[in-house]
Amino acid sequence: MSEYILAAAGAIFLSVVVGLIIPEGRLKKAVSFVVRIACICLLVSPVLTIFDVDIKSDGGQGADYEYISEMYSLTQSRELEGMLEERFGCDMAADVEIVYEDGAFREKGVKIVTDKVEEALIDDIVSYLKELGYININVNEKAYRGAQGQ
Repeated sequence: MSEYILAAAGAIFLSVVVGLIIPEGRLKKAVSFVVRIACICLLVSPVLTIFDVDIKSDGGQGADYEYISEMYSLTQSRELEGMLEERFGCDMAADVEIVYEDGAFREKGVKIVTDKVEEALIDDIVSYLKELGYININVNEKAYRGAQGQ
């Protein structure tokens, strides 16, 4: 309680000093308004604890986590494609699935599509992705449609 009284006295003293220092005019009115609001908030804060009023952020409710996950997935996929092309020297398409769960973004899996389907290459790709920390790795051959399939 003594901390509260000291903080309140300090805020009121600060508001008086600011009021004396700032010259008359619009600026003084604006600064006085802000300082008064701050003092009121400080003085009312113990009342909120008496009535158990809890002021919290919306916990991220305003964020569109589905969109953020999609953008994060897209960015990670493009970055991984570049890393795979640099490492293995062939064109690959990567799809990294990122989801928002339990307050954090998590990687759910990665799908790689390549033209080359050599078992040794697939094993090397899987090993490389495991080294990078990816889980649920799926490497597939690119499917081509012939003239009949179009």
